[in-house]
Amino acid sequence: MKKILNILIVLMIMASLASLALADEETGEYPDEENEPEELGEGNLDDETEEEIEIMNNSLGAEIRLLQLEKAIMKNILIGEKAVEALKTMEFSISNLEDILTEMLLLIEEVQNANTSSNDSVQIYVDLKMDARNLTKKFQVTIEELLDDEKIKELRERVRELAGDELETYSKKIRNKIRQFNRNQLYRLYGIIGETDILLIDEYVSGNFSLDQVKLQICKIINQMTKEKRYQIFSEIKEDNIRKNIQAKEFGENIHSDGKGKPQ
Repeated sequence: MKKILNILIVLMIMASLASLALADEETGEYPDEENEPEELGEGNLDDETEEEIEIMNNSLGAEIRLLQLEKAIMKNILIGEKAVEALKTMEFSISNLEDILTEMLLLIEEVQNANTSSNDSVQIYVDLKMDARNLTKKFQVTIEELLDDEKIKELRERVRELAGDELETYSKKIRNKIRQFNRNQLYRLYGIIGETDILLIDEYVSGNFSLDQVKLQICKIINQMTKEKRYQIFSEIKEDNIRKNIQAKEFGENIHSDGKGKPQ
């Protein structure tokens, strides 16, 4: 019974760690050219966006989200350009599509110029993301007016892999910034535990350890502690997560009260 209880405590701590540190995987692959953007009511944020803004309580977190958004827009631009090239060979009129791509390029400039240290960085991010979704939807609708579903599917298959190499630079930047962010989170976590494994953090930042491996090592350390100490660590991590979630909800409520963060 005691062994089962210890396992449950460690599992609870691992679950808490998952929300304390940002996962070392790219998120924010939006807007997706294959998925319909969610229709939202006035002043509402979708669940995905509410989760994304949880890390935007500092400039590094804001920088990560804006860089992910920039990559997503660039991905759609590259795919859109390939689609336009293909449509030209079919002798379709593509002036409307070219206009939308120009708007996307202008939007990328706005993303790049966004102030990540601003108190309004969350509002700026939400507005830019919604603009990106609207332009993506506009591009999709225009394509659908020109081609049937089969042709669209065929076109997507032809251009799907073409933009991959051109986006790799973005992927590397995002990975590096995520590791910097997680490094800071791990130091906070070690502050709660009461001991720090600098070598382990360095190995993670350099890419030799995954975040899951780091969490496993941390849980092994915690598992060797007394039951009272484990409960104390779990409680402190839980409180930290609650504070973070409350702050993210306050961000969302401020956006709701302004009536922003909605499709134009």
